[in-house]
Amino acid sequence: MTTLRATVRLQLNRDFDFAAAAAQVPYFAAMGLSHIYMSPIAMARPGSTHGYDVVDPMIVNPELGGEAGLAALADVLHANDMGAILDIVPNHMAADLANTWWGDVLTQGEASAYASYFDIEWDAPGAQRKVWLPWLDAPLERVLHNRRCMLERHTGGTGIGLWLDDSMLPASERSLQWLFERAEVALPPHAVAGRVFDAARRCMQDRQTHAALDQAIATVNADTALMSRFLELQHYCLGRWSDSGERLNYRRFFDIHTLAALRMDRDAVFEAVHALPLRLIENGTIDGLRIDHIDGLSQPGHYLRRLRERMDRSSQRDLQRHVTLHVEKILAPGETLPADWPVDGATGYDFMREVSALLHDPVGYAELRHAWATLTGGCAEFAQEERTARLYMLNTLLGAELSRCARAFQQFLASKAERDVALDVLRDALCDVLANMPVYRSYLGDGKITKADRQTLEHAFAHAKQDGAADRAPVRAMIRRCLLSIDAAQLPAEQAQRLQTVRYRFEQLSSALSAKAVEDTAFYRYGALLSHNEVGGAPAHVQPEPESFHAAMPWRASRWPRSLLATATHDHKRGEDTRARLDVLGERAQTFLETFNAFSKAVDHRMPLHPSTLWMLLQTLLAAWPLGTHADDTLVMQMFAERIKAWLLKAEREAKLHTCWTAPDHDYETACGTLVDDLFISGEFASVCHDLCHAAGKLDAAGALNGLAAATLHFTVPGVPDLYQGTEYWDLSLVDPDNRCAVDYRTRAETLEQRLDFRTLVPQYRDGVIKQHLIHGLLQLRKAWPELFANGSYQPVVVDGARQKHVVAFVRRHGSHQLFVAVPRLCARHMARADLPMADPDFWTDTRVEAFSDDHACVFVDVFTHRKHRVKPSGWRAGELFADAPVAILIPASQAHECPTLTG
Repeated sequence: MTTLRATVRLQLNRDFDFAAAAAQVPYFAAMGLSHIYMSPIAMARPGSTHGYDVVDPMIVNPELGGEAGLAALADVLHANDMGAILDIVPNHMAADLANTWWGDVLTQGEASAYASYFDIEWDAPGAQRKVWLPWLDAPLERVLHNRRCMLERHTGGTGIGLWLDDSMLPASERSLQWLFERAEVALPPHAVAGRVFDAARRCMQDRQTHAALDQAIATVNADTALMSRFLELQHYCLGRWSDSGERLNYRRFFDIHTLAALRMDRDAVFEAVHALPLRLIENGTIDGLRIDHIDGLSQPGHYLRRLRERMDRSSQRDLQRHVTLHVEKILAPGETLPADWPVDGATGYDFMREVSALLHDPVGYAELRHAWATLTGGCAEFAQEERTARLYMLNTLLGAELSRCARAFQQFLASKAERDVALDVLRDALCDVLANMPVYRSYLGDGKITKADRQTLEHAFAHAKQDGAADRAPVRAMIRRCLLSIDAAQLPAEQAQRLQTVRYRFEQLSSALSAKAVEDTAFYRYGALLSHNEVGGAPAHVQPEPESFHAAMPWRASRWPRSLLATATHDHKRGEDTRARLDVLGERAQTFLETFNAFSKAVDHRMPLHPSTLWMLLQTLLAAWPLGTHADDTLVMQMFAERIKAWLLKAEREAKLHTCWTAPDHDYETACGTLVDDLFISGEFASVCHDLCHAAGKLDAAGALNGLAAATLHFTVPGVPDLYQGTEYWDLSLVDPDNRCAVDYRTRAETLEQRLDFRTLVPQYRDGVIKQHLIHGLLQLRKAWPELFANGSYQPVVVDGARQKHVVAFVRRHGSHQLFVAVPRLCARHMARADLPMADPDFWTDTRVEAFSDDHACVFVDVFTHRKHRVKPSGWRAGELFADAPVAILIPASQAHECPTLTG
């Protein structure tokens, strides 16, 4: 089994399947990667582009190549000394009729063997013990009036289904009995409950019954009252999808009603969902698992301990084998994974935030925040925007989840014969608390209240006291007692179960709220500097750098050395180099403000777009502008315009201020698209387009320097670097689906094969080859010195002089091996002399990196430029370290023969 050193995340789909991935394995191996890290491979909805909409977790998706294709991929990986990590989805499945579990629930209701697999609140008010199904885009009466619901025989005439437009819904036993009675067709005497389907199918095999049934079907189809009666007999209730926020009675993934949440605490569900990945671990196909949305589960700790035990059992034939386990967990600044989780680490959003903070200029950001507040008339601070978004989501799109949570509290309090609290009062009090949660969630559902849980919830209650209405204080106190004071072990069994449900509901709502209110709402409303608005990001949290970065790295080295490090993912809002260019705007705040004033003056008189939209549009245009592209390149500009229009539409709908997904303002959305077309296609704003091209070009060198600095840190600090597909070149992508586009691996393989002097790549930086060769060199070093990167220490190196805040330097040690790394930061205002991703030579003045070795006879060599640096008592001058290349990566010259970039 290959030791985990570095992964490459691959988004599999029918256009990039197992065979396509296998074809690229030699390239991945040549880069120095140890594992591919695959998106979910279980059978998903037909045509799924991501795999998270699973319809059958027990089989490998045929669209990807099925079991045979996966086995062939594993063979190629093993032949190239690589392994595979698999992303699995225990939290939810597609609420789709292709999902036989879901379809059976809709057919048989609570009697279904799969009814307990899903988190359905059968006794929700108005549910009538049915599944509320949000499939309609209009009131049911109008749908029936327009004859959009029709009964038809199917499966060779032996089955009956309800067609809603192009989708066929199942019919219940009760409705089939009713229909046969109307057709005056007698079912066999043995057609008792649970056997009606078989009896009806056998009956319909008799062609003499066809005419009578067809006549009854035609009668029902022609009469809306009869169709309404047929629908009343189903185990589901058809409703408008736009009403999901209030009516839905099954837990879902965030606010997506097409993804139904699973009850992973049930043994049968756990076994069914994990049968495939555990079998793949046992037969050696898979070497690790990544757990999607761990915070959606009711008991994440219990789940992980159970899974870890089963994974170990599946791999026990090889006692030297360690099958890795990583969790997708959004960690807030200062938050860590629970110490008792038996995992190798998280998936790297925390590192994405840390490296972004390092490239962030707090002075420029303050200027942009002030200008943003003046422009929008709103608050300059993100925290207020977040709280507003949280309250908005709770009272709209997550209203059903809030009501479900409030009912759980109400039922528990009633069982204890405590004060009878009205549901709406409980809802409001819960809003006070949930709006102030500082992290995704607590973990009370795992059966104990940890110090971290208590601190989290006490923070929320303290701020709720400040922000919430005083007359709700007694109710908030009751909620606090339920969460933090009552010991379930001291309660009767029924009350203990109700208390457990209270805590489950609260925590699962908290995690969904954090994702939807912060990442998918506030991040699209608050635009002072968009590089901060990233998954796992914290725009309201600013700490001194590089001190904060240096403090985080030793902790990761000692506690989570196998945690993944991400700088780009399939879920990112903006690519890693898009963010690097945005950070340049933060350093040059006044220049951006001047550009914005000119831009808004040129286009605002024609378009009804809010100034905040224009601000965020401009930042996006400048940051995502294709490198080296001129405004007159018609084809590239057309392609760019389509990308921007797709981003702008999604951004405006997610912001939910001027349009939204549930009630789109088509006139406004058309105006947004028209503006982009006029900028890049129609020629209406040709001069503005040329100005944008010029302004974007000024970000190229500084953005590239930021990108190379981030890449250097990504592949040298403690942890396991995860390379998102294709990002070894510049990554100027935007939010999905833009960040999931096909990768040109042929060109990448060709440039990797070229033996180029690193210094010659510097002036050609726009083609991205310099980034690829930097990553390749560092991956080769990781392969040559695995113990240094897996177990080596991390020691910050002191920097002195006028530019000390502009250098991040550290040394890693393990045994006799040493690695020194120095990268520049915040140099965008000091790069005027040449079109190179390097600071001006005279910028560094007297700045020095202090000596970190007492051996003054020792000589270090740069692994890319081959330049030698003798250790001096006074240290190294920053100007010498960055004289030939944007970054400095040095090893002892005595060990140069072990470094592939120095011997190849």
